[in-house]
Amino acid sequence: MYRNTGSLLACVLAAFAVGLGTAGPGTAGSSSFAQYRLHVNKICRSYTPRLRRLDADVAKAVRAGNGNRAATDFRRLLQLTLAETVDIQKVSVPSDARAQMRRPLRLLHGFQAQLRRVIAASRTSAAALQVELETLAKVTPPLNRAFDSVGLQDCGSRQQ
Repeated sequence: MYRNTGSLLACVLAAFAVGLGTAGPGTAGSSSFAQYRLHVNKICRSYTPRLRRLDADVAKAVRAGNGNRAATDFRRLLQLTLAETVDIQKVSVPSDARAQMRRPLRLLHGFQAQLRRVIAASRTSAAALQVELETLAKVTPPLNRAFDSVGLQDCGSRQQ
C-alpha cells in the first residue's frame, strides 16, 4: 500500500485550495470542467479495485473448473460495471463541458445498452452470450478512447 497517502492528500488539497483562491471570472468555466473531470475520475477509480478483484475471481473460478462460481462472479462483474456507468451518468455535466462530453456520453449510453443485453444473455444461452460479448468488445475501445480524449483516463484506458 501507499505509505505517503496522507501527505499526498494534503498536497492535493493545498493545490485545490490555491486553485480556488486564484480562480477569477475568466477561469470559472474551465474550473468547473476540471472539477467535473476530477469527480468522474474519482468515481471510476473507486470502482477499479472491485472490478479487478471480480475479474481475478472469475479467472480463478475458471482455472478451478468451477463454472457456477465463474458465471456468478461474471454476472456480478457485469452488474458492477453497469452500476459504474449509471453513477457516471448521474453527474451533472457543466455547461462548458457539454460539447466535449457529447460523444463520450453518447458512447457510454450505447455501451450501457449493450451491457444490459449482455447481462440478459448471461441468463439464457452460451451462444447468445457470445454474440452479445462480441458486440460489447467492439463498442468498448471507442468509448475508452473518447473518455481518454476528454481527460477521463480513469474511466478509459487505465481501467482496462
